[in-house]
Amino acid sequence: MERFKCFDSLTLPLAPLTLLTGFNAAGKSTALQSLLLLSQSLQIQRGPAELRLKGPLANLGTPSDVIAWTAGSNEIALGVTARDTELLWRFRVPDDSRALKATRLEFFADGAAVGFDTDFEGIRPRNLPEAYRESLSILEKLIFLSASRHAETDLFPVPDDAESSIGNVGPIGEFAAWWLYQEGDSPVPPTRSLKSVKAPTTLRHQVNAWASDLFPGVEFNPLPVTGTSFMKLQIKSGPTSGWIRPANIGYGISYAFPTLVAGLAAPAGSTLIIDSPEAHLHPRGQARMGAFLAQIAASGVQILMETHSDHVMDGVRIAIRQGILPAADAAFHYFTREDERTLIRTPQIDEDGRLSEWPEGFFDQHRRNMAMLIKPRVD
Repeated sequence: MERFKCFDSLTLPLAPLTLLTGFNAAGKSTALQSLLLLSQSLQIQRGPAELRLKGPLANLGTPSDVIAWTAGSNEIALGVTARDTELLWRFRVPDDSRALKATRLEFFADGAAVGFDTDFEGIRPRNLPEAYRESLSILEKLIFLSASRHAETDLFPVPDDAESSIGNVGPIGEFAAWWLYQEGDSPVPPTRSLKSVKAPTTLRHQVNAWASDLFPGVEFNPLPVTGTSFMKLQIKSGPTSGWIRPANIGYGISYAFPTLVAGLAAPAGSTLIIDSPEAHLHPRGQARMGAFLAQIAASGVQILMETHSDHVMDGVRIAIRQGILPAADAAFHYFTREDERTLIRTPQIDEDGRLSEWPEGFFDQHRRNMAMLIKPRVD
């Protein structure tokens, strides 16, 4: 990306599992929003070729809110690279407009520019070579789960789009009940199945198996509401519990539910972005959530997550040590601010899950707290 919000320029390597962490307001969300804006602009293919700053995946205001603070320019660039092919969109604010208009799309193969032009239909090119269509398809079908979830409700909607990507649970998890109902009997790849439980490898059984791994005894049961376009979700809190409503059970269970459905149902080759997978989970649940996402990444679904949980990170590291996810398939990026610039450190991970370095502020608060607690008190 170029001249986007706090970044004059940023190229961020993404792995099958990428974990973004660091200080607040250091640029983690901005890095992910660049993908979300491209995805929602591709999905909303109405009217002119514009970067859609307001939509279901991101609502970022006006062009003046997203053009880099120190850029001195009215143009930004956003792009992706996949399998040595790169697409880079450039958007500019015309003098008489409050929108970011697509001006050109640049193509690169193996780092070299490809010399041809293209026309736009929305921001989708009309004459895109086959080699680049995979990147476009991945962007368009990106699945995003925000830090807010559809928790305290009795009714969950059915997707309006009949062609919605399987497992696209919606930004607040609103469609998770529908996908579990719709695809409940569909097989889940053995590579995503919970190894410690001999449950059938269907979506319904595996969602409940992983849920019980996070919260012993928990089960989910989605049901259509007759005569409406809504679903309701029943939850058991234990083996002897009756079915209860989501509002009458802890937030952690309701927050984890769409993550489990999305991870288990998403097609191989898709990308799943999750903000705060640790939300409302106890420490053991956070670590197991990290292990779950590592196993999903190893099965072919790219996972990009923003987290402040060392337990989630440790769950990923343990999965690496156990041979579930290769160390080369994980990347941890640590964002900090210094002199009004964002700095990104990327510790290397070995096959034992060990990190090459622990930059100051990188999940070191527990150690700092313990040092304060064992320090002799001066009266």
